Amino acid sequence: MSDKYKFTDSDKAFLAKAEQYCAANEQCRTAVKEKLLAWGADREVAGHIINYLVDNNFIDEARYCKIYCESKLRLQKWGRIKINYMLRGKRIDNKIIATALQEIDKEQYRETLKSLAESKLETLVESDPYKRKAKLISFLASHGFETNEIQEAIADFNFTEQL
Repeated sequence: MSDKYKFTDSDKAFLAKAEQYCAANEQCRTAVKEKLLAWGADREVAGHIINYLVDNNFIDEARYCKIYCESKLRLQKWGRIKINYMLRGKRIDNKIIATALQEIDKEQYRETLKSLAESKLETLVESDPYKRKAKLISFLASHGFETNEIQEAIADFNFTEQL
């Protein structure tokens, strides 16, 4: 530990827990700060520990955003809008978020959107094809997909089938 960081024995216990927390899964500053405060660290100590973790590469918000974007698209089937919104809620810099969103594989994004649309369309029981389409668009938009991407993905769908 460098001279820049001096921790008391009680602070070292928080630091050790925070290092383990960051080593187990990728974390952002906000999540680590919330954990430290929940464990009983005061705000000043938490800030000091977070600075140490950033300087020692335990926390890297660019790396965190990239992994977050990939996992939310693949597992929760979220679009860029919802991912952006959730990352902003974690107080991550907008430039970092924008870079991570641009790195999302475009083909995987389209395939995820299209498969989500297809599976949702199978469950819609609405008989009016316009209402079916509107419900599908609303559902996909609620998952954070952009309107133009939705329109492209469902352009070839037949909304009168499966009734």
